[in-house]
Formats: sequence, C-alpha cells, structure tokens
Amino acid sequence: MAAHSFSIPFDPKPIPCILSNRPSSPHNTPNAPLQPFLIFTHGAGGTLASPAIANFSTGFSHQLPILCFQGNSNLGSRTKMFSTVISDQKAPTSLGGRSMGARAAVLAATEETKHLVLISYPLHTGDQVRDQILLNISPSVKVIFVSGDRDSMCHLTRLEDVRSRMKCQTWRIIVEGADHGMDMKPKKLTEAVGIKTGEVVAGWIQAKDDSRREGRVLCHEGGEVKWTGWEGAEEAMTDSPKAKQKTASDIAPTPKGTPSGKTSTKAMSTPKRRKTTTNGGNAGNETGSKRARRTTPAADNDGPNQDNVSGRTRSAGKARAA
Repeated sequence: MAAHSFSIPFDPKPIPCILSNRPSSPHNTPNAPLQPFLIFTHGAGGTLASPAIANFSTGFSHQLPILCFQGNSNLGSRTKMFSTVISDQKAPTSLGGRSMGARAAVLAATEETKHLVLISYPLHTGDQVRDQILLNISPSVKVIFVSGDRDSMCHLTRLEDVRSRMKCQTWRIIVEGADHGMDMKPKKLTEAVGIKTGEVVAGWIQAKDDSRREGRVLCHEGGEVKWTGWEGAEEAMTDSPKAKQKTASDIAPTPKGTPSGKTSTKAMSTPKRRKTTTNGGNAGNETGSKRARRTTPAADNDGPNQDNVSGRTRSAGKARAA
C-alpha cells in the first residue's frame, strides 16, 4: 500500500490527511492527481494512527483509493472539516467514518453524495437514540453499516428497527465477536477483521445487489477471517453460526429489579426516540446524562459531550453543518 501524507488549509489549523492506494491500482493516472473514492474519518477519541482506521483503510485501499483525515472531538467542527475536504478533493461521492466520525459523515453529505459508510455508528448512549439524522438521509443515498455484535452502542435489534424506517437503501455487515472499537478476542484477529471489512466495503461501492443486503465477517481463533458474502435478510439469519444464539447486541440490558431468568419486556422493546430540541436551527442536539457517560467506551469517546453542535441544519440530501 502506498500512502501520501499532506494537509488541507482550515481555520484554526490545517487538516492532516493520508491518501492511500495500491501502487498498481488502475486508478493511478500519469500526470494527474489521484482522486479518492472514499473520504473517511476517525471517532472522537481516535487519530489517523488508530488501529481501527489504519486496518480499515489498508483493506479498502487494496481495491480503491481512500483519504482519511484527522479532526477534533467536536461534532460541528468535524462536519465542517468534512465539507472542506470534500471541496478540496473535487466532491468525491462517498463519505464515511467510524463512531462520531460516522455521524459527521451523515451531516456533511451533499447532493452529490452517493454512498455513506458508517462503521460502529453510535446509535445509542443510555436511553438516548441518535436516529433522526439517519431518518433524514436522502432516498438517493446508499448506506452501509458495519457493526460488531458486541457493540454496546449499537444493539443489532435497535439498528434493524432504524433501518426499517430509513428512506434510503441500506446494507449491513455484522462482525461476529467485535465490540464498538472493532476489537477482537484474541487480539490478533483485530487487524485481520479491519482489513477484511475494508475490502468488503470497497467491493460494495463498486457493485451491489439490491436484493442481498446482509453479510457477516466470521472469525476463528486460529486466525482465519471469513466473509460470508451478501445474502438476503432471511438467509443471513438462517446461515449464521450464531443465528440461534442471543448476542450482547440482540438484547438490551435488563433493568435492576427484573427477576432472575426473566426478560424484561421494557428492555427488549425499541426505545422511544427523544424529541429533538430546535434551537436556532440546531438539530440533533442531545443532552448528556451521568448514565450515558458511564456507558461510553473510553477508547473512542462519543458520549453526550460530543453532541453539542452549532450552526444550521439543512434539508436531507444537501450539505449539513450542525
């Protein structure tokens, strides 16, 4: 993999970027600047050197050029950085990120955006559900989610409910055994999983089947990482080795006071979306709670403090700076 580091002017300081691609890539054109197929960014607590970013970009660049940029932990500022990078790179049509970076990608989408790549989308913290910006995505955009089945910030059943209500077409890759940071046990599988998901997403951008939108990355302790291929929803549930097992992402935490051995109906139900407060056109603001802060992973903090955004919210399909 060849990587080129550079920066893009931005106030108050330049945006560090890494453009990665395969040296023998057919997308390399002599005497012409290389254009990325995907602009991607890290989570609130990450950097360009974070394993989740480095591994994914390595796999993606095996097939297509990818530009990763580094930003701060403020959602509004990260969204503006996205817009700046998009402008500098002549409006690439695919945007993506992991955790908070995935939220910034959604908010930064323009009328030219065709694909959104959302890795470890932080759908909920505590009782708060961050679904409204997903529901606002234009029907013309195609969205792919990549989630670990141990991700405490994106229960699979809650994500499936949101997908059923989105106006656009969506695909989903489930990484069995991965948590919010795409970390695996044993740890040696983490790199292989990140590279494999990058390869699969690059393939999805190039060609996709509207009738087959579910797939899984399976891991074995011996170090083997396997992609199941795309399947229909029913096929994915039937063929999965864990189809009859309940994972951490399939069941919401049982509230205190629930008798042992019984599942709380309230815990299993899809939580009601919190009403979004509009303040000067500001959408998507969520007020943090102590409970939310306790459940946020320290390695990639995407808690309530990152939800305060300033600026204007534009209609779906146009650039959004929240």
